[in-house]
Amino acid sequence: MNKRVFRGVLFPALGLLAVTACAPTMQPPTSEMALASSAVERASGAGAYEYAPLELKLARDKIEQSKAALQARDYTGAQRLLEQAELDAKLAESKSATAKSQKAVDELQKSIEVMREEIRRSRPQ
Repeated sequence: MNKRVFRGVLFPALGLLAVTACAPTMQPPTSEMALASSAVERASGAGAYEYAPLELKLARDKIEQSKAALQARDYTGAQRLLEQAELDAKLAESKSATAKSQKAVDELQKSIEVMREEIRRSRPQ
């Protein structure tokens, strides 16, 4: 009976050990780093320095934090930070685009108002 108990515990334990040994290990999130860095560059190019500086700074800070996590081999933490950095950068880019669009709308409205004034003045009374 001892052999049966021993086999009943040993073989499943060895099987579990073999499965975990063959399981893929977490790799550094290099693709996430590239995506986050690219998103920050796009946001910068879209004028985030002017229109969404806080979001851009958050994205950059999270990329720096992820580098520290990579040094500590905390790949899960680094991946999470990089995903957040990408989202912050995309938000900065969107805010910049929205602000630029609003600025263009405001300028058009001013131009329309100037044209209306000119029309009013040029009409004979």
